[in-house]
Order: sequence, then C-alpha cells, then structure tokens
Amino acid sequence: MKLPIHLQPIHESDYPKLMKLWEAAGCIDVRQTDTPEALATFLHRNPTCNYAAYAGTRLIGALLAGHDGWRGHLYHMAVKPDYRERGIGSRLVNAAVSAIKREDVHKVHCLVKRDNLIAQQFWEACSFELREELFDYSLH
Repeated sequence: MKLPIHLQPIHESDYPKLMKLWEAAGCIDVRQTDTPEALATFLHRNPTCNYAAYAGTRLIGALLAGHDGWRGHLYHMAVKPDYRERGIGSRLVNAAVSAIKREDVHKVHCLVKRDNLIAQQFWEACSFELREELFDYSLH
C-alpha cells in the first residue's frame, strides 16, 4: 500500500533528516556551510517558502526556497530516487514558487550544475528556462 504524500513546512529540527535525504538523492553537494545554524538562519529569513514531502513519517523530498525581496531562489531540491517521477518534485516547486509569489516576488531562479542532466530536464519540465547569457560568480 502506498502512503499518501503530504507537504509541510521545513523546521530547524529537520536538519538530520535533510542531510540523509540530500545524501540519498545523490545530487546535492553538501558543503561545510550547510550547518544546522545556517539552516536555522535561512528558515528564519524565509519562514513560509520551504517545504518537505513526507510519505507517512518518512522524509522523501525537500526544497529550500527564499527571496531577497526582489528575486526568489530555489536551493537543494531533492527527492529520494525510489519516489521520483511521481510528481513530488513538481509539487514542492509549485508550493515554494507560490509562497514566494504571495510575498510579491515574481522572478524565481535556481542554479543547476552543467553536468546534472536530470536536474536540467526537471527544471525545464517545470517551465524554467535556461539563461545562457549569464555566468554565476562566487566569492569564497
């Protein structure tokens, strides 16, 4: 019997489950900056935009999302491999984008590695468009 999938907000206490999800998903680069404190700060700044997908009590997907008042950004989108292609990722994206737009922010971005073809196909299926005119610069 398949359990129904439900979405709920991400909480600081979800950090250990998120780490396991990101590892199981195999597509998230967890960095030294992905700490419980950093998650708490992010959730505090973006309390309405982050969602987790559950099958019963099992975390099977998550998406961190927020905005700076001008542009929305989606981070660490992941669905466990055995739950993919069931619309869970799309539900997470729709929930996060809707939450961002309710806060009067209408442009939403996500970063995707060039070699992650699965993610590229997913985002294009969600109506995101590749912007080839941009480069992403980071300060370490």
